[in-house]
Amino acid sequence: MSLIKVKTRLTTIGFNKMQKYVTSPVRYSNITVDDLIKFASENSGISKANISASFFAIQQQIEQFVCNGHGIVLGNLGTFYISTRCKAADEVKDAGASSVKSLAVRFRQSKKLRTLLNNNTLLEGIEFEKDDEEDDQTDTPSGGDGEDNTSSGQGGNSEQGNGTDDQGGGDSGIG
Repeated sequence: MSLIKVKTRLTTIGFNKMQKYVTSPVRYSNITVDDLIKFASENSGISKANISASFFAIQQQIEQFVCNGHGIVLGNLGTFYISTRCKAADEVKDAGASSVKSLAVRFRQSKKLRTLLNNNTLLEGIEFEKDDEEDDQTDTPSGGDGEDNTSSGQGGNSEQGNGTDDQGGGDSGIG
Protein backbone atom coordinates (compact mmCIF):
# COMPACT_ATOMS: atom_id res chain seq x y z
CA MET A 1 0.00 0.00 0.00
CA SER A 2 1.30 3.44 -0.83
CA LEU A 3 1.55 6.46 1.43
CA ILE A 4 0.91 10.02 0.35
CA LYS A 5 2.15 12.82 2.57
CA VAL A 6 0.17 16.03 2.78
CA LYS A 7 1.02 19.62 3.62
CA THR A 8 -1.38 22.19 5.08
CA ARG A 9 -0.79 25.88 4.63
CA LEU A 10 -2.67 29.14 5.01
CA THR A 11 -3.70 30.35 1.56
CA THR A 12 -5.65 33.26 0.15
CA ILE A 13 -8.54 31.93 -1.91
CA GLY A 14 -11.53 33.23 -3.82
CA PHE A 15 -12.53 36.59 -5.13
CA ASN A 16 -13.02 37.97 -1.63
CA LYS A 17 -9.40 37.08 -0.69
CA MET A 18 -10.35 34.92 2.29
CA GLN A 19 -7.56 33.25 4.27
CA LYS A 20 -8.21 29.50 4.59
CA TYR A 21 -6.15 26.44 5.43
CA VAL A 22 -5.74 24.18 2.41
CA THR A 23 -4.24 20.69 2.48
CA SER A 24 -2.56 19.32 -0.62
CA PRO A 25 -0.34 16.34 -1.40
CA VAL A 26 3.42 16.74 -1.21
CA ARG A 27 4.96 16.23 -4.63
CA TYR A 28 8.57 15.18 -4.19
CA SER A 29 9.78 15.64 -7.73
CA ASN A 30 8.84 15.45 -11.37
CA ILE A 31 9.81 12.24 -13.13
CA THR A 32 11.29 13.08 -16.53
CA VAL A 33 10.58 11.22 -19.75
CA ASP A 34 14.15 9.89 -19.67
CA ASP A 35 13.62 8.52 -16.14
CA LEU A 36 10.29 6.97 -17.15
CA ILE A 37 11.88 5.30 -20.17
CA LYS A 38 14.78 4.04 -18.04
CA PHE A 39 12.42 2.55 -15.40
CA ALA A 40 10.19 0.98 -18.06
CA SER A 41 13.22 -0.55 -19.77
CA GLU A 42 14.52 -2.00 -16.50
CA ASN A 43 11.09 -3.42 -15.58
CA SER A 44 10.24 -4.86 -18.99
CA GLY A 45 13.53 -6.08 -20.43
CA ILE A 46 12.89 -4.02 -23.57
CA SER A 47 15.76 -1.80 -24.68
CA LYS A 48 15.67 1.89 -23.84
CA ALA A 49 15.97 2.71 -27.55
CA ASN A 50 12.86 0.68 -28.42
CA ILE A 51 10.82 2.09 -25.54
CA SER A 52 11.99 5.61 -26.36
CA ALA A 53 11.05 5.29 -30.04
CA SER A 54 7.65 3.87 -29.12
CA PHE A 55 7.03 6.52 -26.48
CA PHE A 56 7.78 9.42 -28.80
CA ALA A 57 5.68 7.92 -31.60
CA ILE A 58 2.74 7.52 -29.20
CA GLN A 59 3.27 11.03 -27.85
CA GLN A 60 3.18 12.44 -31.38
CA GLN A 61 -0.05 10.57 -32.14
CA ILE A 62 -1.68 11.76 -28.90
CA GLU A 63 -0.80 15.37 -29.75
CA GLN A 64 -2.19 15.00 -33.27
CA PHE A 65 -5.45 13.31 -32.23
CA VAL A 66 -6.16 15.61 -29.28
CA CYS A 67 -5.49 18.71 -31.41
CA ASN A 68 -8.04 17.36 -33.90
CA GLY A 69 -10.74 17.00 -31.22
CA HIS A 70 -10.40 13.34 -30.26
CA GLY A 71 -10.35 12.03 -26.71
CA ILE A 72 -7.50 9.61 -25.98
CA VAL A 73 -8.22 6.81 -23.51
CA LEU A 74 -4.96 5.56 -21.99
CA GLY A 75 -5.97 2.20 -20.57
CA ASN A 76 -6.33 2.20 -16.80
CA LEU A 77 -4.83 5.69 -16.44
CA GLY A 78 -7.58 7.89 -17.85
CA THR A 79 -8.50 10.12 -20.77
CA PHE A 80 -6.95 13.19 -22.38
CA TYR A 81 -9.52 15.51 -23.94
CA ILE A 82 -9.99 19.08 -25.18
CA SER A 83 -11.99 21.59 -23.17
CA THR A 84 -12.91 25.19 -23.82
CA ARG A 85 -13.13 28.30 -21.74
CA CYS A 86 -15.78 30.50 -23.27
CA LYS A 87 -18.02 33.44 -22.64
CA ALA A 88 -21.62 32.48 -21.83
CA ALA A 89 -24.29 33.93 -24.10
CA ASP A 90 -27.98 34.60 -23.60
CA GLU A 91 -28.83 33.77 -27.21
CA VAL A 92 -27.49 31.12 -29.58
CA LYS A 93 -26.49 33.74 -32.15
CA ASP A 94 -24.04 35.22 -29.61
CA ALA A 95 -22.45 31.82 -28.87
CA GLY A 96 -20.11 29.83 -31.10
CA ALA A 97 -16.46 29.95 -32.02
CA SER A 98 -16.21 33.70 -31.38
CA SER A 99 -17.13 33.18 -27.71
CA VAL A 100 -14.25 30.73 -27.08
CA LYS A 101 -11.54 32.42 -25.03
CA SER A 102 -9.10 29.50 -24.89
CA LEU A 103 -8.64 25.77 -25.41
CA ALA A 104 -6.99 23.41 -22.97
CA VAL A 105 -6.01 19.77 -22.82
CA ARG A 106 -7.41 18.11 -19.72
CA PHE A 107 -6.92 14.70 -18.14
CA ARG A 108 -9.65 12.75 -16.39
CA GLN A 109 -8.47 9.84 -14.30
CA SER A 110 -9.99 6.41 -14.82
CA LYS A 111 -12.23 4.75 -12.27
CA LYS A 112 -9.45 2.27 -11.47
CA LEU A 113 -6.88 5.03 -10.81
CA ARG A 114 -9.41 6.98 -8.73
CA THR A 115 -10.12 3.83 -6.69
CA LEU A 116 -6.39 3.24 -6.14
CA LEU A 117 -5.98 6.81 -4.88
CA ASN A 118 -9.09 6.65 -2.68
CA ASN A 119 -7.94 3.38 -1.11
CA ASN A 120 -4.64 5.02 -0.25
CA THR A 121 -3.57 5.34 3.36
CA LEU A 122 -4.07 9.10 3.01
CA LEU A 123 -7.74 8.67 3.84
CA GLU A 124 -7.45 6.42 6.89
CA GLY A 125 -5.04 5.61 9.65
CA ILE A 126 -2.58 8.48 9.31
CA GLU A 127 -1.31 10.22 12.37
CA PHE A 128 -0.19 13.80 11.80
CA GLU A 129 2.60 15.75 13.42
CA LYS A 130 2.30 19.51 13.71
CA ASP A 131 5.19 21.65 12.51
CA ASP A 132 5.96 24.40 15.01
CA GLU A 133 6.63 27.06 12.36
CA GLU A 134 3.98 29.77 12.56
CA ASP A 135 4.23 31.10 9.02
CA ASP A 136 4.11 27.67 7.35
CA GLN A 137 1.65 25.34 9.08
CA THR A 138 2.46 21.79 8.00
CA ASP A 139 0.91 18.37 8.58
CA THR A 140 2.82 15.29 7.53
CA PRO A 141 2.14 11.62 8.18
CA SER A 142 3.80 10.18 11.25
CA GLY A 143 7.49 9.71 10.63
CA GLY A 144 7.60 12.50 8.08
CA ASP A 145 10.08 15.31 8.37
CA GLY A 146 7.66 18.10 7.45
CA GLU A 147 10.04 19.37 4.77
CA ASP A 148 8.41 21.19 1.88
CA ASN A 149 9.40 19.16 -1.14
CA THR A 150 6.87 20.71 -3.45
CA SER A 151 7.96 22.39 -6.63
CA SER A 152 7.36 26.08 -7.14
CA GLY A 153 3.77 26.87 -7.86
CA GLN A 154 2.44 24.23 -5.47
CA GLY A 155 0.20 25.18 -2.61
CA GLY A 156 -1.17 28.30 -4.24
CA ASN A 157 -4.83 28.90 -4.88
CA SER A 158 -6.51 25.53 -4.89
CA GLU A 159 -8.98 24.67 -7.62
CA GLN A 160 -9.05 20.94 -7.00
CA GLY A 161 -12.46 19.35 -6.97
CA ASN A 162 -14.36 22.56 -7.56
CA GLY A 163 -16.53 20.90 -10.19
CA THR A 164 -16.68 23.93 -12.44
CA ASP A 165 -15.79 22.22 -15.71
CA ASP A 166 -18.22 20.25 -17.82
CA GLN A 167 -16.58 16.91 -17.04
CA GLY A 168 -17.11 17.05 -13.26
CA GLY A 169 -14.76 17.90 -10.42
CA GLY A 170 -11.35 16.39 -9.95
CA ASP A 171 -9.96 16.94 -13.42
CA SER A 172 -6.37 18.09 -13.71
CA GLY A 173 -5.25 20.59 -16.31
CA ILE A 174 -2.37 19.34 -18.44
CA GLY A 175 0.00 21.62 -20.29
